[in-house]
Amino acid sequence: MKFFPFFAFLLLLSQNTFASLSIAEFEDKNKSQSTNTYIRGFASGLSTANNALIQNKTPPLYCLPPFLKLSVVDYKEIIALGIKDIPANRPNRAAIDVNEILLKKLMQLYPCGYN
Repeated sequence: MKFFPFFAFLLLLSQNTFASLSIAEFEDKNKSQSTNTYIRGFASGLSTANNALIQNKTPPLYCLPPFLKLSVVDYKEIIALGIKDIPANRPNRAAIDVNEILLKKLMQLYPCGYN
């Protein structure tokens, strides 16, 4: 369990040190290279953290099927699905961070324990 506090620290650090990507920015700059780079980096960080959890024999956040490799396009589609789940009349909807959306949707789409 020593790893979990470190993992939590890294998540907090990433949210506070680097710029986030809101729904409004994601929808406005969806096709930009900087958006692709941001999503690729965040997804890579999630994957690394997930693998570390598995190596430490703790439950992972999500479990991709074997041999499934998600691309930036796939991650963008997952984010778009997550955005659709958020009510249009929710206060500050446009300011919600897509990091939260991506992680939540990955956990929904790829729960652990099915394989």
